[in-house]
Amino acid sequence: MSAQELAACLCWQGDRHLAQGETPLATAFYLAAFSCHAPSALRSVRAALAGARGPPVVATLEAWCRGDSQIPAIHWDGMAVVSLTGTLARAFLATLCPDHPAAALHSLAGLLAHGYHGEVVQRCGALLDAHSQQSLELRLTRALAWLLSRTQVDAGVADYLQAFAASADRMVAFVHTHQQPYLPALVSTLQDYISGCQEAGDGASQQETDCRRLLAALDPVGTWSNTPSPEALLQGGRYEDCQAACSRALEAASAGSRPQGERRATLLVTRAAATFLLDSGAQDLLRDLHEAFSERPSGARRQLEAVLSAGDRERLRAQVQEAADIGFARFQETVRSRPELREDSGRELLAPVTRALRVLWRVAPPGARQALGTRLAECLLLRGDAVGARALCERLLRPWSTGDRARDRAGDRAPLLALRGFCALHTGDAGRAQEDFQAVVELGPPHPGSCVRALCGRGLLRVLAGSAFLGALDYVTACRLRPEEALLVTKAYVPWNQRGLLMTVLREEGRRMLQRGPEPGSESGPGRRSKAAETDSRAAQEGDAHGVYQLAMLLMELDTEDEASRLLAADALYRLGRLDDAHKALLVALSRRPQAAPVLVRLALLQLRRGFSYDASQLVKKVVQSGDTACLQPTLDVFHHEDRQLLQGHCHARALAILQTQPGGAESRAHTREAIAYLSLAIFAAGSQASESLLARARCYGFLGQKKTAMFDVTSVLRAEPRNVQALCGRALLHLALDQQKEAVDDILSALKLSPRTAVPEIRSLKPEVQALITQGLSSRCRALLIQLPGTGARLSSEDTQSLLAAGEALIEMDAAQPSWHILLADVLAAAGSFEKAGARLQKVLHLAPSSEAARARRGLLRLKKGDVPAATQDLQCLAETDTQDLGFLLRLLEASERQSLAQAAAQEADTLMNSGQPGQALGYCSLAVLAGGGSACHLRRRAACLAELREFGRALGDLDHVLREGSGDGDLQARAEDFCSQGRLLLSLGDEAGAAGAFTQALRLAPALAQSNLWQRPGRAPTAHALLCRAQHCLDKQRYTEAWTAAEGGLLVDPEHSGLKRLKARIRREATSGCRLH
Repeated sequence: MSAQELAACLCWQGDRHLAQGETPLATAFYLAAFSCHAPSALRSVRAALAGARGPPVVATLEAWCRGDSQIPAIHWDGMAVVSLTGTLARAFLATLCPDHPAAALHSLAGLLAHGYHGEVVQRCGALLDAHSQQSLELRLTRALAWLLSRTQVDAGVADYLQAFAASADRMVAFVHTHQQPYLPALVSTLQDYISGCQEAGDGASQQETDCRRLLAALDPVGTWSNTPSPEALLQGGRYEDCQAACSRALEAASAGSRPQGERRATLLVTRAAATFLLDSGAQDLLRDLHEAFSERPSGARRQLEAVLSAGDRERLRAQVQEAADIGFARFQETVRSRPELREDSGRELLAPVTRALRVLWRVAPPGARQALGTRLAECLLLRGDAVGARALCERLLRPWSTGDRARDRAGDRAPLLALRGFCALHTGDAGRAQEDFQAVVELGPPHPGSCVRALCGRGLLRVLAGSAFLGALDYVTACRLRPEEALLVTKAYVPWNQRGLLMTVLREEGRRMLQRGPEPGSESGPGRRSKAAETDSRAAQEGDAHGVYQLAMLLMELDTEDEASRLLAADALYRLGRLDDAHKALLVALSRRPQAAPVLVRLALLQLRRGFSYDASQLVKKVVQSGDTACLQPTLDVFHHEDRQLLQGHCHARALAILQTQPGGAESRAHTREAIAYLSLAIFAAGSQASESLLARARCYGFLGQKKTAMFDVTSVLRAEPRNVQALCGRALLHLALDQQKEAVDDILSALKLSPRTAVPEIRSLKPEVQALITQGLSSRCRALLIQLPGTGARLSSEDTQSLLAAGEALIEMDAAQPSWHILLADVLAAAGSFEKAGARLQKVLHLAPSSEAARARRGLLRLKKGDVPAATQDLQCLAETDTQDLGFLLRLLEASERQSLAQAAAQEADTLMNSGQPGQALGYCSLAVLAGGGSACHLRRRAACLAELREFGRALGDLDHVLREGSGDGDLQARAEDFCSQGRLLLSLGDEAGAAGAFTQALRLAPALAQSNLWQRPGRAPTAHALLCRAQHCLDKQRYTEAWTAAEGGLLVDPEHSGLKRLKARIRREATSGCRLH
């Protein structure tokens, strides 16, 4: 149920009781509703009290306010409502009837509680002039204000005495009801007044008597009358009694009527003074002073000056300052000892420090407030109140921004700027934070503490902005200035959710700083640097290492369990040349993680550097057995080149020893894997100069069947050394294993071209079947290159020549008894124009294989180059019918004139042999003439005639077909007629009478007389006429009368007396369509 709904229910209960005439109960329910939700309660009560029912409720409230009657207990929903008090009744009445005199008394009581005594006096006077009712209460309220302000004590006492004389019971009841919190002060004032009267007169005056009677009425049992005031107890040295009196005064009344304003501040300061003089508790002292200055700063300061002397106040300031310093130091120690990086524990320790600083801020002289304000702003920031800390910094910095340059000192301004920068950082204002941090760094006078804070803040901003290196430089500088301050700033000022990222970035950038350095060999050569430059470089590197060491120590303090920071410190010590210290640090790291490969490899390098080879060997063995070598590359980059070479040589030698002594069987693969681990470590150590180790590892991977992994290693070698012959040969072998023949041959050719002496042994070390694949691939590639020569007399390019020569010589070196390799090399030499060398190489082939047609053909080529055409023709014709492709290659090496001479000589020899009845021997010469002559028609006709005599009608017909196609536009009709006659005869020999008849018809159409004479000779009249008769009959059956008529007429030209042709011709004429002209 909401407060508004509860108030409505309570008002309903009040209405019910009011209707029954139970005014006190109804008023109590209205009062309870007012305490729950004032606005809704007021609306309901005003509506219910309209008319005659309102005055009794208001009268009941007046009685409660005066204390004439008790507020009845009420219950709601089974529970008693216990929050109904006279103070609440006064507030309710004042809100319900703002012009009621009781309402005025309620507001005046509030002003008294807050110490506005002068305003109370003025308002009471105005009300007394305007109202006749409540005049007694108003006079007593004004009298109390005079007493508390200590301005008109006599007038106040006179008003109290006058009211007591007029209505003693009413006056005493009002004091006990409305002025109970001030009763001790009133009693003390009356006692002082009686003492003053006694000192002024000889006997008892009327005023003294009235005061005693008033004291007896106000304090009948002597609770206050016999007890001195706290101030008197303090002045009398009764400090414990003073503490007790102040405590009673502060806690005497109920929670709703405790002393407020200046009176409360006075009591708190008095109790704090007593605590100070007793030296009984700094925290209680600070708590009271802090509460007093928070309640009423000016009154607390006046009371402090009143109850303590100047010396005591100075001792108090020193004690409070000491408490603040000790508390802040304790907080700093707690921060440094935080086990977790992202932890923010210990903030509660700053609460008493903040109270002490606020007290010091109030009591310190103006000259000391600047430093106190700075420390207070720092504590607020560290407690998490970044907004409050920033506001305080702005306030403290305001004089400088408004032109007060007399106090503008860098030592005072820098801490505030650094603090404001961190406040802006915590509130998300990165731009303002950057400006403040930069301003601190650029300030002139020395201020290391503030500079360290600004550097840490700027470094964090740079890291967050992506400038990791610059951020790390800021932290390195801060660590070298004040490492303890840098640690405190990082663990306390940096936001908790950014510390992990900051630590990771600083660690990585520190490692990169150590990895920076000149490459091996960069100091030699023509560009050798001067000794001064080398000295400066070494000094810079040593400075970097020292800074990284300081940074690593900071990281270790931030996270004591972080192994990477410990290793970074060991690496920095190594770079500084402090090998023993680095070794000790690594032993500590090893004790935490005995099998950590990064620690083991560092120890191994150090032991190698120090000459302890056995220890290094055992450590390297542990690294290999751990199997964790992939993460060692960044580790080894920190070490010097010569130290990495020691490790690389050790691991490489160990791997080779394992490979040389590995047993057979199942253990062989295990030993190979062990060798791979050593080689991997050697590769990491060598960096870019690990070609031997990479090749050895590639061979191991190949042995294990991991061909693609081996290919990666070999490619890595070639990427660094493109001219590495062993790597090229290894990659070629892998290409073969992956069925990539072309790529394998490319790599072998490249290797042979670079260094045949290295490549050939590599190839010969392979298995015979693998060698066969490589040699066959090389031979095929070389032949393909030679066959691709562009034209007559063409020569190879220098690059192709170099590759082919290397390949040919390598093939011969691998198998000198193979004639084809010698022939290949001779071809390469001839193609390159070195005919004499080609001839010398050819002699070796003829010695190995005297009957080799390929060798004889090449001898013919060389003879032709020397001008011996007949001998060349005899040697070359042997390939004309057996290997036209090879012969074509040889002919492309000839000049045009040489080919023409060769064609003429071959044609003459062919004619001689054919005339002597040796067509079989003439065929080679005929084909040679055709190839050398470029497919000339006369050479094709000659070969066709030779083939016809050899009864190879199909090939002969092909030659004639080629002649007829090429010479279709030729104007020599008689030659074409003879070609058609020859074609017809060949077709007739093949049994194709129809085709033969067509060829005869074409010949008779082109040159009738020549064709008639030729056909009479071969195949004769009868066969020719029969073929033409059959063609004419076929065309007639198909009703192709024109073709039938032409065939019949051609047949009659060959045999004019052929009866069948005559009858067929007459039939054609008869069957022809009327009007068609057949001739």
